[in-house]
Amino acid sequence: MTTFDEISPGTRIRGLDEGGIAEIVQVSRFGADARNLVFRINGRVGERLVYRGEETAFSVVEGGRGLGFDADGGLFRLAS
Repeated sequence: MTTFDEISPGTRIRGLDEGGIAEIVQVSRFGADARNLVFRINGRVGERLVYRGEETAFSVVEGGRGLGFDADGGLFRLAS
């Protein structure tokens, strides 16, 4: 669960769309109780108007390391 005012670009949210985890691209405010969210999910862009109270159905996914190199650096230099 996240608070309504914490939703910002770069936030990853589960439950916003049935396609999976959505990454927020843009947030536009419509007064104190509504936000228009533009998000990216599985290579497609979507948009949704969300009202205060709906955020209880969402869960924020913590960002981890996307792609990391944790192998032997010496072997990498040898191969390159």
